[in-house]
Amino acid sequence: MITIRAMNELASSELEEKTAAKERQGPRWKRRKEARPKEVIDAALALFAERGYAQTRLDDVAMRAGISKGTVYLYFASKQELFEAVIQDRVTPWLDALGSQTIDPHASTEELLRSFLQWGWNQFLESKLYMIARVVLAESSNFPHLAQAYLREVMGPIHDHVLMLLERGQQRNEVLGEVNRERAKLLISPLSWLAIWRQALIAHGDPPLRESVFVQQAIEMAISSICTRKS
Repeated sequence: MITIRAMNELASSELEEKTAAKERQGPRWKRRKEARPKEVIDAALALFAERGYAQTRLDDVAMRAGISKGTVYLYFASKQELFEAVIQDRVTPWLDALGSQTIDPHASTEELLRSFLQWGWNQFLESKLYMIARVVLAESSNFPHLAQAYLREVMGPIHDHVLMLLERGQQRNEVLGEVNRERAKLLISPLSWLAIWRQALIAHGDPPLRESVFVQQAIEMAISSICTRKS
């Protein structure tokens, strides 16, 4: 005959065994939890690109990431904060790489500008920032904070770097004319236009644009307009 006490002891023993087994296995959600912010950001980037900022809901982001809406709020307080996190996630790695680069004191301004413009465009493509640029252009009139975040996190550091190269070149008598922030913006404007083309106009282009040719000619135009050439 099994007594109530024996039944309780048996149940307690089984519970202890299950708890020990879980402890040996470790928490199944641990890797998933650590990966969640990145998963949310990737899902948000895809949805912002597909639907735009206004039409993307945090519920949709959560569904795309495979988590609950409440989990999204553990990491991002609002859609605006999530959008800014998407920008930072895409731009931080290559801005860090740019900041860690050392400038060869013997390199000419032409060499440095040519290298930076080509490298910058490649990074722009790899990071998929052109997808964010499209959202900003389409919806910044209704959501000014989109443009503010993009200018602060993306274009501002790029302009700063180009301006630094121009000021260095001016000191070395390798730059023609005045050096200012407006000129730095002008130098990269063809590549900014190419980002718009890639996201909004490419499907309607006839004949199609040869991007590699465009990039090389844009760089050559920038170099010839600002750098002195040794005879």
